[in-house]
Amino acid sequence: MTGNEALFMPLKSKRAFEAISEQIKNLIYSGQLKPGDRLPSERELATLFKAGRMVVRESLRTLEQSGFISVKNGYRGGAFVKNVGAEAIISSITDMVKLGKISLQELTDTRLEIELSIVGLAVERIERSDFDELWKNIEYTEGLIAEGRMSRDGNTMFHVILARASKNYLLEMIIESVMNVVDSFVRLLKPDIMYSKNILSAHKALYAALQKGDAETARELMRAHILDAASNFSSLAPKSDTRQ
Repeated sequence: MTGNEALFMPLKSKRAFEAISEQIKNLIYSGQLKPGDRLPSERELATLFKAGRMVVRESLRTLEQSGFISVKNGYRGGAFVKNVGAEAIISSITDMVKLGKISLQELTDTRLEIELSIVGLAVERIERSDFDELWKNIEYTEGLIAEGRMSRDGNTMFHVILARASKNYLLEMIIESVMNVVDSFVRLLKPDIMYSKNILSAHKALYAALQKGDAETARELMRAHILDAASNFSSLAPKSDTRQ
């Protein structure tokens, strides 16, 4: 038995392309396939999985869209395992939002649990460079609002930078995914420019509390910020939406 035959097993139930994708994801999760590893060719995968090449091609396309692999053309081309980080998580959560699987209440609960912890860690671990990045973000957001434009990416990045200041990469990945859900609600509900102005005010207050090293005030400001965003979304959501 070759090394590839030991890794890739013939399919059982499920739609074939989903089963192939799941097997390859599990190999990546377990570390048996590492970033930079080249997958077998379509022809070889079809043989190993006992499936058609079109099915294999569809599974590879799914993995590429989810951020697990990159596909390169040419003589040295093929399907290569990517360094899976927040991109794959974000893609999965975004799909759940589109399918209506994540409610506003679930989003709010998650943000409160995670972001209050992030604030506590950030107060202890934040560095000068983190303050600089947060202030640049505030100035960027101010510029957009002055032009009468929403600051969706600015809002997202403020929270990602704050998570980065906690010096915990897993929290940074998680909050990037969570903020992508927030952005999905923004795109769906289309709040007005006052939404961005209120966010900017909250971010400035948080920045000031962080500068003072005041963890208690920073947590209370973050809590109020999250609940205010939830209230704004709830007022814009269709009344018939029972997922709120």
